[in-house]
Amino acid sequence: MDSKFSSILQLSNLDDFITPSQECIKPVEIKKEASRTGSKIKIEDDGSYVEITATGDKNKLSRVDISLADCLACSGCITTAESVLINQQSHDELLRVFKNRHSENLKLIVVSLALQPILSIAGEYSLNPEICLQKLAALFKRLGADLVLEMGLADDFALVEEQREFLNRYQRYIDGDKTALPMLASTCPGWVCYAEKTKGHLLPNLSTCRSPQQIMGRLVKDILSKENNIISSEIYHATLMPCYDKKLEASRTQFSVEGSRDVDCVITPVEMMLLIRDECADGLLNSERNAEIDWPWKTIQPYRSLSRVEGSGSGGYAHHILAHAKKALFNYSGDIPFETVTRKSDILLAKHEENGKSLKVSIVTGFRNIQNVVNKMKRGTCDYNYIEIMACPSGCLNGGAQVKGHLKQLEQMHSVLTTRNVEELHEMYSNWLEGFNSDKVNTYLHTTFEPVTFNPNPLSIKW
Repeated sequence: MDSKFSSILQLSNLDDFITPSQECIKPVEIKKEASRTGSKIKIEDDGSYVEITATGDKNKLSRVDISLADCLACSGCITTAESVLINQQSHDELLRVFKNRHSENLKLIVVSLALQPILSIAGEYSLNPEICLQKLAALFKRLGADLVLEMGLADDFALVEEQREFLNRYQRYIDGDKTALPMLASTCPGWVCYAEKTKGHLLPNLSTCRSPQQIMGRLVKDILSKENNIISSEIYHATLMPCYDKKLEASRTQFSVEGSRDVDCVITPVEMMLLIRDECADGLLNSERNAEIDWPWKTIQPYRSLSRVEGSGSGGYAHHILAHAKKALFNYSGDIPFETVTRKSDILLAKHEENGKSLKVSIVTGFRNIQNVVNKMKRGTCDYNYIEIMACPSGCLNGGAQVKGHLKQLEQMHSVLTTRNVEELHEMYSNWLEGFNSDKVNTYLHTTFEPVTFNPNPLSIKW
């Protein structure tokens, strides 16, 4: 595997990188023909494959395309999105769409930027994060984007909805439903894919809340289509995300409405380096002019600058849930610090006990630690109430597609960003959802997960 790609999902207890573990869910249909011998396969100059028969005749071989959605439904030859060659999830595809928007009947092209990639690219070019955001906005608009958005709004909606789901589950647990907890974060697609393929019994514990990327996709495709009097398929929505597995997430069938995906294309900082090299003067983002980020949400007060929420660089889920749960459950406003459980700080734990009730909130990053927690759950010895789970060691700032070598710098840049007021998130959330029925809220903010049937005989492969 290319060194620039993430290796976070190369698990020691999976055989995906050794032998395929299940029949391919998209087998090639082989038409029966008269048997022949002496045939050879040749690669032509244009990259196509031809069969050369014993008599010298050439027969062009057909091509089979396998999408990320196909691979998601398979526990076979691949585990992660980074090992899949795909056509619709790359910076080249994004550039193609910019150039051919009219022929494809696209009325609106929107690019949404996550915080972690902004910091990664800022670190690579030694830019202030706010300036980096403005230069990225200018670059995408010059290439053809109509709107460039920062994903803080979707981050906030995900936080608030996750916290509400947790309090609901905690009450169910108190009322006797011992299966309601622990609640496991599901914003990391690498972890979700692993759970669906190998730990199907844990899926009821996964938060049903959509990730910020997919919340943003629903906002863009639904709200902006109505505001612009167009249909969702006439909007092309691309995101800049910190890991390759976000491509896999965007390809899930749950995130498509009437044939239009909420997110059409995901690119990463590693790919963004290639785009900047090809499209910017001297191959540097520093040479790009500045442009303001867009804010199309008419009923919500704009954020003043690039900012973060309190907590980890993966979105602050554990910190946000702890802050609200301690008030809701104990009416406690004091500080509850997170303490390191492991030497490498890849497991953090905050806990509070009062009147016979306990609250234990944890942050777990890296697959070795995830498997330890999963094993504890299997043995019934895991007493955490909520776990913020991220596949990458140190979380999303160290995502598999981030530019390598800047983690300490990114953590520092993240720590000094303006912190958004947690209470304002709830007021903003309530104002935005006012008038929405429960079905609409559920469609915007929640999803489902499905276990993948595992074939216990990995060598019984049919091609």
